[in-house]
Amino acid sequence: MHPKLNTRRLLWSVALLSGLSAAVSYGQGTAPGVPPVAGVVQLDPKTGALLVPLGGLVTFDPKLGPKEVLTDIIVARDDILAVRLDPNNPGKLLMTGRAAGLTQLSLVVQGRPRLVYDVLVQPDLNLLRGLIKRHVPTAAVEVSPGVGNVIVMSGFVATPQDADVVERLAITAVGSVQNVINAVQVGGGQQVQIDVVVASVDRNMLRQRGFDFLARGNSFRFASVVSGLLDPTLASQTPDFTAIPGGTFLFQGGVPAQFLGALQALRNEGIAKFIAEPRVVTQTGRPAFFRAGGQQAVISGTSGITGPGVQLVPFGTELEVVPVVYGNGMIWLEINPRISAVSQALGINIGATISPGFTEQQVRAAVMLESGQTFAIGGLIQNSVQSSSTKVPFLGDLPFVGTAFSRVSHEQRESELVILVTPRLVAPLNCEQVPGRLPGRETRNPDDYELFLENILEAPRGQRKVWNGRCYNAAWKSSPTAAQFPCAGNVNGGAGCAGGNCGVGGGNLGIIGPNGVGMANPAVHAVAPATSVQAVPVTLPPVPQPLPRAGSPVSVPGTPGSGASPEPAAVEPAPISLPPVAPPAVVIPTVPQK
Repeated sequence: MHPKLNTRRLLWSVALLSGLSAAVSYGQGTAPGVPPVAGVVQLDPKTGALLVPLGGLVTFDPKLGPKEVLTDIIVARDDILAVRLDPNNPGKLLMTGRAAGLTQLSLVVQGRPRLVYDVLVQPDLNLLRGLIKRHVPTAAVEVSPGVGNVIVMSGFVATPQDADVVERLAITAVGSVQNVINAVQVGGGQQVQIDVVVASVDRNMLRQRGFDFLARGNSFRFASVVSGLLDPTLASQTPDFTAIPGGTFLFQGGVPAQFLGALQALRNEGIAKFIAEPRVVTQTGRPAFFRAGGQQAVISGTSGITGPGVQLVPFGTELEVVPVVYGNGMIWLEINPRISAVSQALGINIGATISPGFTEQQVRAAVMLESGQTFAIGGLIQNSVQSSSTKVPFLGDLPFVGTAFSRVSHEQRESELVILVTPRLVAPLNCEQVPGRLPGRETRNPDDYELFLENILEAPRGQRKVWNGRCYNAAWKSSPTAAQFPCAGNVNGGAGCAGGNCGVGGGNLGIIGPNGVGMANPAVHAVAPATSVQAVPVTLPPVPQPLPRAGSPVSVPGTPGSGASPEPAAVEPAPISLPPVAPPAVVIPTVPQK
């Protein structure tokens, strides 16, 4: 045969064999009968149960000896766990989780007691733990299984945003929010005290001017009652004084005509101040509510048996807040303070029933700040002016003369409101830090002598001796804190009053003598005759002299027992001793004493 033909046949044979081997290799890689790779079963460190993932496959090695033969496998609930022998290693078992739950696995071994294991089938929490560690690396969250297809999360995160991410990952793992028990807390201080200050000031000024008059003669009658100060029927009667609302100046006269006039020129000023400082303590992430006030009955839409229905509406000072402490110490607040009060002016009349209204100041805000910082979350400055003029046409427009035929009212209102909030991280008090006396417990009820003769409504706790010989002891001196507070006017340099050191020169202002003057030290209050004060010699310190210029000799006056000699300019001058100077006499003038 030709050699070229043999070469071609050989090449075709090699190609055919290569294709067949590739096909066989491809078919073996996708054979459906080969089992997937199985993991190793895990042990619960707390209970020692075997952990099998739901829908997963794991291997379990009971660690049997070489001569021990496994004769039977018993599963308490086949609907939860499926167990079979490993075909590659008969000494191991393959376990598959069918449903979430707890069951028991019993292995019967020839020649030894039965081996019993608790098996817990749960969702694959390792995947969830890996996702949490990847997306929230700063979180310290522990994921544990619950009853059924339920997982429990506990631990701490740095921010509320991290807590929301962890919760969403857990919901996607189990498929329902009802199957997630979230006990994750935001790190940081757990107790927060919220101080809120609501301060408001209302000012109003009302100016009114009006003039009414009635004139009556023998042949005429003339009246102007635009301001409503006089009764128009008086024009046909004999003029007389009548009750005029608001307080005015009246005058009457005129001969032969009779005249009655009423002038109103008022200026009313008013001011109202309000300040509220509610405080509340709550745990981070937990809402808190505070109310100090009452409930006002108003008419409701439902009817009662004997009349209209009644609804109770709360009023007063309210505070609703939700604080969240971040891991870096910042505090996030969602706060809603509300101040309301009953106002009859805003009420309505329904038949013979009056339903009151309410005035309200409220703000809702969300802020973030550190512990101890103050934030002004709301404020209001409101000015309103209302003016009105009532006058007779043409006559009321005349300058000066139109005052008698017109009425003017001008009202101006100013309102200022500011709301401050201050959060603080706090901790409970120790037993030695609890205040010994609460408000109202630091005083006692007065006895008959103190109530009827001294007009004292409450007295400090402690024994009291009203009369100390001829001196009267005030009630406040029996208080145990009298020595801790300065006297009135701080006349004793801040010393306490209980020791009798108040007053000039140690006199006690709380003790009254027969002449009505504080006389703890009678010598201080005695009137001494005016005498001249002797001159007190005063020794003044020596006055330093200026140093001489460079290159000039220094002349120093001699002192007793020593002489003076010039010093060269190039040498540092010696200390200068000055002669004593006779000081002038100081005379203190006479001080009159009481």
